[in-house]
Amino acid sequence: MTNDISGLKYLLFNINRPVVCTKCSDEFIEGSTDAKSLQEYTKLDVGFSDRGFQVWCRRHELNVCHFNFDGQKPEVDFRCLEKKDPK
Repeated sequence: MTNDISGLKYLLFNINRPVVCTKCSDEFIEGSTDAKSLQEYTKLDVGFSDRGFQVWCRRHELNVCHFNFDGQKPEVDFRCLEKKDPK
């Protein structure tokens, strides 16, 4: 078995444009929360729906984003890579 994971780097954290709830973002920017970061403040649920994939804000109980796959099955990878400390 090979340990070459060079082709799997997309499974590591690569988010450069996060999806956030507009209301959460506005509240954080206005300073009406004591959260240290927007990431800490938001409460998002994400998952598959009958239509596609949904991002839902639990804090405001509203849809943030809903992807429509138009009946197509996207490629999905649920494998988990963990960075290990070199010893």
